[in-house]
Amino acid sequence: MNIKYLLKNNARTIYLSAKILPKEKQKTFAVAYLVCRIADSVADTSLIEAKKRIEFIKNFPILVEHGNYKTAQEMALTFLSKAGENIYKNEAELLKNIDICIKEFKTLKKEYQKITLEVLRAVCKAMVQDLIFFPEENSGLIKALPAEKDTLIYCDYMGGQPGVFWAKLEFGKELKKETQEQALKIGRALQITNILRDIEADAKIGRIYLPLNQIIKQELMPQDLLEKGNYVKLYPVMLYWIKEAKNNLLNAKEFIKQIPRRKLFNRAAVIWPVFWSLDTIYLLGQNPHKQDKKTKRKITKTNIYLTMLLSPLYCFSNILINKIIDYKVSRIERLLGNRTR
Repeated sequence: MNIKYLLKNNARTIYLSAKILPKEKQKTFAVAYLVCRIADSVADTSLIEAKKRIEFIKNFPILVEHGNYKTAQEMALTFLSKAGENIYKNEAELLKNIDICIKEFKTLKKEYQKITLEVLRAVCKAMVQDLIFFPEENSGLIKALPAEKDTLIYCDYMGGQPGVFWAKLEFGKELKKETQEQALKIGRALQITNILRDIEADAKIGRIYLPLNQIIKQELMPQDLLEKGNYVKLYPVMLYWIKEAKNNLLNAKEFIKQIPRRKLFNRAAVIWPVFWSLDTIYLLGQNPHKQDKKTKRKITKTNIYLTMLLSPLYCFSNILINKIIDYKVSRIERLLGNRTR
């Protein structure tokens, strides 16, 4: 058992992106993702009362920082014994192997430990806020974030800060303020994509990350999103956030230019998630009157592998990358009722 195995089993596309990075950065990327995923797995273990999950998540960054894997392991095993079969196999395996992740964290360079802890603290803060704000998963209650700013704040913690982590990993002390802001916006967009893709699944556990003020304008209440027939009404809200994601993903153009062309794998690790996110929100924006039926919410494996296979043809060229982004964006803008200018 090692971190590569754990990463592969818990994140298909993330694993593919990490696999092509230089060895030291690959290891840091994997460790950072896995410790954040451990916290997320605990946050989602609904058979454990929220109070106990909050306690673990608040303390987890401290346990990681001090290499206290025994305490973390003991707490996680207690959760697993209570969760029983109500947790995915790969997540259970990850929780059983917290010691591997924390031990690997302690072998990282000090600067890599620092940025790993920064991103872990950020996502843990968002998870704690989730558990405090939203009702217990099995309560039968459902709640939405109040306004647009609340959705954006959540996305900046859960997606934006991981984007900043990546920028710090890539550029180190040479990272410019504007480049860090671009990274945050790209990560924000990736999280918006996740929210749009998972609306139905999140609603079933009582959580709506789209803002209540927008939902109400469509003559809907959060509990109405438990009925698929109401998703036609929700479509304008989805289009608003598709546009928001699209606008933020445009930052990838300038961001990618700052990674030297010789670093083909580093460039690919950034551009793949951007391409996949643009393709996903395009899928989600199609057929507004069929949102209540079984529609595709994920891109195909063929799409993923073609993006990877063709990397050597476009990753060296900023012009070609921009053209591909522009093409994908123009498809989305047609859905939004706007033509590319």
